[in-house]
Amino acid sequence: MLRDRTLTAVVAARFVSLTGTNMTIVALPWFVLATTGSTAKMGLVLACQTLPAFALGIPAGGLVAALGPRRALVLGDAIRAPLLAAVPALHWLGLLSFPLLLVLVTVIGVFSVPYAAAASSILPEIVGEDASEVARAQAALQVAIQVTGVIGPVLAGVLIPTLGSPSLLVLDGASYAISAGIVFALVRRVGHARPRAERPRGVLVGVREIRRDPLLGSIVFTALAAHVGLAALFATLPALAFRSFHDPRTAGILFSADAAGSVLGGLAALWLARRVAPMRLGVVGFAAMTAPIWVLSAAAPRSVAIVALFVFGIGGPLGVSPISAMLTTRAPASIRPQVVSGFLAITAAGTPLGAAGAGYAIAGAGFPVTYAAVAAIMTLATGLLALAARSMSDATRAAPVADPA
Repeated sequence: MLRDRTLTAVVAARFVSLTGTNMTIVALPWFVLATTGSTAKMGLVLACQTLPAFALGIPAGGLVAALGPRRALVLGDAIRAPLLAAVPALHWLGLLSFPLLLVLVTVIGVFSVPYAAAASSILPEIVGEDASEVARAQAALQVAIQVTGVIGPVLAGVLIPTLGSPSLLVLDGASYAISAGIVFALVRRVGHARPRAERPRGVLVGVREIRRDPLLGSIVFTALAAHVGLAALFATLPALAFRSFHDPRTAGILFSADAAGSVLGGLAALWLARRVAPMRLGVVGFAAMTAPIWVLSAAAPRSVAIVALFVFGIGGPLGVSPISAMLTTRAPASIRPQVVSGFLAITAAGTPLGAAGAGYAIAGAGFPVTYAAVAAIMTLATGLLALAARSMSDATRAAPVADPA
């Protein structure tokens, strides 16, 4: 019962925080496009927001291990709240230059790194170490999170014409503060503290574990390719609404279509987690994400683009939930935060590359070519995951069976 209440509090905190974040997904790129008119600058802002995950992800694991996931969640949200609110405040005062905006979003990204590692590490401490149970918890969390993906972008699309994008950034900052308060007040100590001597030391302990385990290494390469493609895809959506449809509501609808599909995909993943092997389910999910992007490369009209994003969203939880479960349960519990942070750091290298690349690709080649490149990258990621799944299946069949005698 305590486990259920703790998981509910974590889900509630993520719900509040990500409702604001999903408004900012539309509001921040729209703010940059409206004030600069440049898709390249928009891509740079999104890249700077995610660059710290690559630069600082590995040492962040040690920080989360030292603080514990609960404290890291509280601090991550509490510090980001005033930093994000500073963006509209400086804009209204006439003090926000583009270089200063890049600095602010980079610093926000710095404190997002331990938060992301803690959010991934805390679930096994709540529900246990079984991969199927963690996959179910991940799927349940994804359902709740993706509901915010429906609410946030729609609210942003409706409110930008009336309140303006800077005001929405204030609301996101407030959501961080509320989320920190929920975790601080309602999430009690989870798991069992381990003596410090049991924890292997060293900044690269998580990376060494990934290198040692062939399956973890395969998942990392798959996720790295996927991060490039996904970051590029999501960077294109506000620009598509701004350049092609001239309507912030369309940006909100595109993001919400993805989120609505993700709710359905999360429910499917919740049901399938105990029925289908995680790696096999992950391959199906990645294939479901990839196919609709090829449709977007054909210069699809607005209605087709919305349907494509909905189908893409269905594949998201089917692919991500089982892969995340494999990552967190396969890593030794004593160094799980370091392994998760190492994974996030390596794969996050693809996020700024994809976000910045999308901005320049749109400016230089247009949307159809950009979407074709994204689809090709996601096809590569799907193929890599399929190879990893096949290798894991072959290894399982080749493993010796214990003699019952």
